[in-house]
Amino acid sequence: MPELPYRLCAIDLDDTLLGPDHTISERSLCAVQAVVACGATVVLASGRMHEAMLRYIRQLELTTPMISYNGAMVKNPLTGEEWLHERIRPELAQIVMDFCQERDLQLNFYANGVVNTVAYTPWMQLYHERTGCPYEIVPDLYTRMREVSPTKLIIVNTLEYTNSLLPVFRERFGDALYITKSTDEYLEFMPATANKGAALALIADHFGVAQESVLAFGDSYNDIPMLRWAGTGLAVGNAKPEVLVAADRIIGRYDEDGVAQALEEIYHLD
Repeated sequence: MPELPYRLCAIDLDDTLLGPDHTISERSLCAVQAVVACGATVVLASGRMHEAMLRYIRQLELTTPMISYNGAMVKNPLTGEEWLHERIRPELAQIVMDFCQERDLQLNFYANGVVNTVAYTPWMQLYHERTGCPYEIVPDLYTRMREVSPTKLIIVNTLEYTNSLLPVFRERFGDALYITKSTDEYLEFMPATANKGAALALIADHFGVAQESVLAFGDSYNDIPMLRWAGTGLAVGNAKPEVLVAADRIIGRYDEDGVAQALEEIYHLD
C-alpha cells in the first residue's frame, strides 16, 4: 500500500461535510469510506453534542472517537469511553444564565447528554430541527441548574444579536471561557481550554500521528483552532472570511461536495 498523504483526517459537520439539508451525500459518504479503506483515520469534529453526531458516525461506519461540543469532549461512540470531557464552572455558567433570564433569551444548557431548556421556543425549534438533539424542558432551569457544571451553553438568536453579544461576553469573561460562533444564530460558551484544535492534538497523540500528517476541514469560527493546528487546514468555499484566511487552502463549497472533491484528489481515489 502506498504511503498515505495524511494519516489523520478531521472533518467538521454542519456547512462542511453536511449539505444544506443536513445530510451526507452519497459522494461524500463514498469518499470518506474510501479514505478509511486506504488506512487513514477519520474523525468527525463538531460543535454539536455527542448524541447529535451519532447518526452520522453510524452512516459513515466510523469507529473512531468523535470531537464534540467544539472540543470540550472526545468520546468513543462504540464504547462510551471519554478521552476528554471539560465543563464550565457553575459560577461562570450562572452569569450567562442570569443574563438570559433577565432578557428572556433562548439558552441551551448542555448537561447529562441532553439540551436543557426552559421552553420549546421558536429558537429551540430551529436548533432541534437542525440537529435532532435530545432535549428536556426544564421550566425551573435557572434554579435546578444553579450548581451544575455544563459541558456547553448556547444562546440562540439572530445573526445581528449574537454578533453584538460576542465582544461583550469576551470582554466580560476574558480567558475564563472559550466563546465562539459555529453558525449565524449560535453564540457558544465552552470551558477555556476547550477547542477543536486541542482535541485534535489529543487524538493525534493517542494514535501516534505527527502534526504534519493531519488534515482538517471546516467552515466557521469554531474550526479555526483546528485548521491552524492541523498540518494542512482546508476551508470549504462557503466558509466565513476569517476561516478562509486561516486555512492553507480553499476547496469547493459544502453544497458542491467540496470535502469529497478534496478527498478524492488528495488520496487519489477512483
